[in-house]
Amino acid sequence: MSQTINGQPHDRYALILYGSETGNSQDVAERLGQITERLRFKTIVTEMDDFAEVVEKKMKSGEVKKIPVLKVNVLRRATLLVLVTSTTGQGEFPKNSRRLWTSLLKKNLSSTALQGLNFTTFGLGDSSYAKFNRAARLLHVRLQGLGAKEVFPRGEADDQHQDGFDGAYLSWAAEFKSHIQSAYPLPEGVDPIPPDVLLPFKWTHQIAEPEISNPEQTSETNLDTQDPTLRPPTPDIDDDMKHYPPEDRTPNVPCPQLKEKFSAKDLIPDPVLTDTLLPPIPNGLLAYVHTNDRITPKSHWQDVREITFCIPGEIEYYPGDTMTVYPQNFPEDVQALINLMDWNHVADVPLKFQIGGSATFFDEFLVPPAPKDCWTLPKCTLRNLLTVNLDITAIPQRGVLDILSHFTDDPTHKERLLEFSNPAYTDEFFDYATRPRRGILEVLQDFRSVKLPYNIVTSVFPVIRGRQYSISSGGILKLWKMKYTKVQLLVAVVNYRTVLSKVRRGLCTRFLAALPPNAPLMVKIESQSKFYQDVDTQPELPLILVAPGTGLAPCRSLIWERRELAFKGVKFGRSYLFFGGRNESADYFYGEDWKNENLKVTVFPAFSRDDPTGRKVYVQDKIREEGQLISRLLKAGAFLFVCGSSGSMPKAVRHAFVDVIEERYGNIQSREEADHVFADIEAAGRYRQETW
Repeated sequence: MSQTINGQPHDRYALILYGSETGNSQDVAERLGQITERLRFKTIVTEMDDFAEVVEKKMKSGEVKKIPVLKVNVLRRATLLVLVTSTTGQGEFPKNSRRLWTSLLKKNLSSTALQGLNFTTFGLGDSSYAKFNRAARLLHVRLQGLGAKEVFPRGEADDQHQDGFDGAYLSWAAEFKSHIQSAYPLPEGVDPIPPDVLLPFKWTHQIAEPEISNPEQTSETNLDTQDPTLRPPTPDIDDDMKHYPPEDRTPNVPCPQLKEKFSAKDLIPDPVLTDTLLPPIPNGLLAYVHTNDRITPKSHWQDVREITFCIPGEIEYYPGDTMTVYPQNFPEDVQALINLMDWNHVADVPLKFQIGGSATFFDEFLVPPAPKDCWTLPKCTLRNLLTVNLDITAIPQRGVLDILSHFTDDPTHKERLLEFSNPAYTDEFFDYATRPRRGILEVLQDFRSVKLPYNIVTSVFPVIRGRQYSISSGGILKLWKMKYTKVQLLVAVVNYRTVLSKVRRGLCTRFLAALPPNAPLMVKIESQSKFYQDVDTQPELPLILVAPGTGLAPCRSLIWERRELAFKGVKFGRSYLFFGGRNESADYFYGEDWKNENLKVTVFPAFSRDDPTGRKVYVQDKIREEGQLISRLLKAGAFLFVCGSSGSMPKAVRHAFVDVIEERYGNIQSREEADHVFADIEAAGRYRQETW
């Protein structure tokens, strides 16, 4: 398809491909796509795996295997290729980029397979992980090895930067734009699309044509059916492994750990969600809430939940695996937005996607022209879309604020929104949106003159992404009855206060906390095979588990999975659990369980607020205190697992292990030598980190 600018043929294609687990890489890719689109490139922003297809190949043995194959010819149509990826787990590629990565490693690809393709990469990483930005670095080197040309130096962002990923991205993107504009000059008389001009929308919505019903057609019960009476019945599962919260003996006074107390009004729970919808998630599983119990005292500052789900069928999962939950917006928030935008007249009318002119060429690259991961209900209405598919409480990107500025007739509002959307005013944007965690709905409530057309909602609000939670059940805890599988999560409900007076709540944990028993929802079970790899085949080796807070979830799964081995006559090694919390009386999760000697767990709890002297004790302090034991376990080949919050914790724990090696391991002459010993443990796959 040829584009004509001022009468001149003009074919310039930019492919911005991302590998993303949490959506950060996708956000960066979208922002880079706006840059190339303003430079008059026909731009596609999509997942990396869209450019690797799976084909069946018959092996010499006669076995038929599915092999990822790179779409070389399609990829080489691009004038410019930009790959944006995060690094997950133990230096792995995100799931939606692994097929492409595997296809790039095929031996039949020559060193000139991608000759003529100009590319660059941008990595999003976390320097608390040992293999920082490994995926982006591997990708960059491999593309060069296949003959692709680096058109601009690789960029790397670190989530530990005080400005997050923007700390590196903003300067890199500005230089990238300048370089591309110079390297790919526009025809004479053609200028880039100015910043004050709204980019065309790739897809919009319009009212769907009424369907002619066929009275003879019979409907079948399926997961898309929204009539609760037609859903499968919820099983009655005996929960003999239920955990009961500790008796609440704490005084009814404000928690001293909070900088300011939450008022009683702030702590009023959300209404129970009695009518969740079931979107058609590809490869999704229908799950039911069995129990939803708070396991911290009500007077404690943090609401931590043990949520037990039952899933029809016999579902296999292992320690380290995650359950992806797809949250939904609350009806009152959706109605508030509909009222604010004057959308009541179209809120409950079926809609359909309309592909815009700027997306009609997608099929040339074999990419479906539709928003990614926007799985709409049959006969989807605007209300359905805002409830199930679009995150109306997300913190807005600058590009969203720019769109809002085009739909207000208030000069002051327009000027202010344009200021926030301008990268030159980073501090202003940070103070208004990022620091107070202000959501798009709140922005619209602040700028009430903004009236958006209903048909552009998918360009304003990001798609709700599934949230992954480490599964906390294992072994006999996941045994099914009546052909149902049990899955447990340990979830800390996100409630916090920012500079705004309103208490902030996490979209997914708020959704989970409001689900009553028997509530249905769509989930996915995701395999994280490297977490449990080799541990299952060497059960006799001891485990060192470091798990502050809800980081206990995958470790608990490991402990119970090992316990099941005893029923098979297999001997298994002891687990040494370094658990961290604030108060033993409030957040010593599953403390009673560890007294069961059949689990073979030795616990070293660290409660940071319980020391009578006021000293704060953390898991890294307990590791140093038990240095002699740790040294002995490391020499015995123990596996190390560090699970919980990312940031300073993993680094502090690693330093503690190196301290132990330096002081207690024996024959270690220097800190550098101790570092090498620990690096060898990491290289051997005996150190596993699962942080978020």
